[in-house]
Amino acid sequence: MALLTRPQVNSARIAIKASPRGTRAGFAVVEDGSGGAVTFTVLPKPWAIEPRAVSAVRHAPGTSTHVTLYELDIVELITEPAVRDRIADGLLVTASGSELEGGTNDEYLLQRVRPVAAIEDVGKTPATAGLEDVVRLMLLAKRQRSSVGDAGYQGTPEASLLRIVTQQMFLDEVGRVIDRPRPRYRTRTETVTTPRGKLSAQSIALSILTGRPAVESTFDELSTDTDVLRIVLAALRVVATDPAPSLFSTIAAPLRSRAIGFARRLDSVSILDRERALLAYGRLAMSALDRPWKPALDIAAEILGRKAVMPKGQESSTAHAVSISLYMEKWWEQVLADALRMCADRETVSEQLSVESPWKGGERGNADLYFDLDGRTILTDAKYKLDESGIGAADAYQLFAYSHTADAPRTGKPDAAAVFYPVRGAGAGGTSSVLLRVTKPVFHLHLIELPFPSRNDVTTDLAWRSYIERLASQIAVALR
Repeated sequence: MALLTRPQVNSARIAIKASPRGTRAGFAVVEDGSGGAVTFTVLPKPWAIEPRAVSAVRHAPGTSTHVTLYELDIVELITEPAVRDRIADGLLVTASGSELEGGTNDEYLLQRVRPVAAIEDVGKTPATAGLEDVVRLMLLAKRQRSSVGDAGYQGTPEASLLRIVTQQMFLDEVGRVIDRPRPRYRTRTETVTTPRGKLSAQSIALSILTGRPAVESTFDELSTDTDVLRIVLAALRVVATDPAPSLFSTIAAPLRSRAIGFARRLDSVSILDRERALLAYGRLAMSALDRPWKPALDIAAEILGRKAVMPKGQESSTAHAVSISLYMEKWWEQVLADALRMCADRETVSEQLSVESPWKGGERGNADLYFDLDGRTILTDAKYKLDESGIGAADAYQLFAYSHTADAPRTGKPDAAAVFYPVRGAGAGGTSSVLLRVTKPVFHLHLIELPFPSRNDVTTDLAWRSYIERLASQIAVALR
């Protein structure tokens, strides 16, 4: 692995670039050596409204500072020299945690760079401000995992951090529905002074003989002490008591307070322990009126089962720095593959097709996607690039070579090719330009801009399904 160098600077500043090659989104926590920590959230560059200038954030030793960046952004942390050096050491640790199996990887999530000109715009954001963005990143990872397993997901599998993210998702869902508990009728038997429902004959006789003005009554009463709320309460109790490493204590504390607040609003609900709550979830039969609670219940089951969202693995051995990153080039490719399976001819989508080199003795390449549409065989490449006004020369020459040498076992040589680029905005999309190959036979190379999923598109399964359907429709229209 290439080593990160530490530039010599006199000021207590450290400049950090997020995803220097623009291919990694993720989350990192670095201790400052004084009892505090700096957390970094790196979001996909298509989510940025516009390219941003270099920003500066002041970090006080012993406190928690959160920095939210987009890929390719630069931030300068202003702090004490000793803390700056500690953070620099932590960046080395997070870089070494992003190695790929079988080789090295220089596509860092965070990399130290030389400071730029002095920046006057200095701000500070609380550590909890970016936790919602971390949730979005975990949802991105979850969408990929549903299709391709762990491929493309690299980094330290820190279960504690991922449990905190899961808890944040759970509390968000509970907050959405906590004011809409659905009461149900429950049969109760009590000794009451005001008779109601079915009265016990023996109790009536005893009351007459003793003069005691109370009889045993059996009646139906609306109650919120339901299985749904019992499971939710059990998960809230886990969140309120779940221990977190000191590295994450600042971002975990507000979650505990919020969980306690929700639990107090369910004081009339019976308490179940973790195991009984999981059993109740397994046999729970939900009606249509209980559907709003399903997302909260599903995440509650993950919390009760001590399951992290992504990835599954061993606890991190790193004590002072944690890094989790998502390989966005692979992620974008898998999103397109899911969309193609909806619009392409049935069962014709192939991924990573091995292609011969156009040069004798050259190394073989791989075409990202290969499929049939309306009987035509189309070769495509997914490019995670923004602001492409035309097909880049490197991309065009790559697809030109593939157009001659690609030959799938079942579908044969391609009839056309396409390059897919992501663009910002749900309404964007369509063919931007078409190149015509000068050699025979006639062969077209399309540049197709497609909308990158928004933050809302990854929130629920229904929203994600809707996004993939829109993407498939746009691909089909652009290639026909």
